[in-house]
Amino acid sequence: MTDTANIKAVRGFLEAQYAGDLDTAFGKFAQADFTWVVSTAANDALRASIPWAGYAHKGKEGYIRLTTLLFSEFQALEFTPTKFTDAGDSVFVEGRFVFRHRETTKLAVSDFISRFDMRDGRISGGQFYENTAAVAQARAAE
Repeated sequence: MTDTANIKAVRGFLEAQYAGDLDTAFGKFAQADFTWVVSTAANDALRASIPWAGYAHKGKEGYIRLTTLLFSEFQALEFTPTKFTDAGDSVFVEGRFVFRHRETTKLAVSDFISRFDMRDGRISGGQFYENTAAVAQARAAE
């Protein structure tokens, strides 16, 4: 399947993000009212075990906070999107990640799916679904 305009926008956002260029990611591919959720929003139990999950991260600043928290604790060993599906007003990305916790050295291994909500060819937000138990267990000291 050929990449649609929506898939190209999501790929562009991810490529810019992986390159550390959030100015391009947000300036070219995201809406100003961008909101991102890891797992589920407004979840106190999840927040207690994973400090960046359970919140709605708003705008570029919120996304920077999320990624700063995540990557201050974890080293990404693998993050591989394997399938992009354009569903009109959303793009779904399936994949797998392997992260190593910097203190415990435990691995968090998970398949994932991300939903990118699209409006006028740009990302307005979305949600990242992962094995939160694996992430929480990798954070836990033995």
